[in-house]
Amino acid sequence: MRQINSKTYGTLELDDSQIYKFEAGIPGVSNISEYAFLPMEGTPFFLLHALEEEVSFFLLPVQEAVVDYSFQITDDIIELLALNSPDDVGVMVVVNIQEEGLYVNLLAPVLLSPYSHKGCQYIIKDQKLPVRYPLNPEGGRLNVGAET
Repeated sequence: MRQINSKTYGTLELDDSQIYKFEAGIPGVSNISEYAFLPMEGTPFFLLHALEEEVSFFLLPVQEAVVDYSFQITDDIIELLALNSPDDVGVMVVVNIQEEGLYVNLLAPVLLSPYSHKGCQYIIKDQKLPVRYPLNPEGGRLNVGAET
């Protein structure tokens, strides 16, 4: 059992199966390569917290946020994450908390492979998707591109 002493979240306990390597880093914090992926009890959200620095992100499984969301990943990402099939990857969206509500970034999802324990933030280049997409306050999922 390992621990992260977070100024924001206190002591976080984790085991090695919750550690993901981001070899390419995450845009904006590319110097950080190891993160803990932790469920937030009683919610559909997860915390992605750097092991050695005070950097964290709220993540939400994309299927909890929207329907009809799909994209193709490139061969270099398949190789980077050591994927053998599409089922080997979890797609998460980064949640941004604003005064007026919660938003998710649909243009740059976080991809996690629970088999290789590797992850990356993948920027979708062949579709116009919003960086700031509102979560439905009633908890229902919205179609991507639906009027809000």
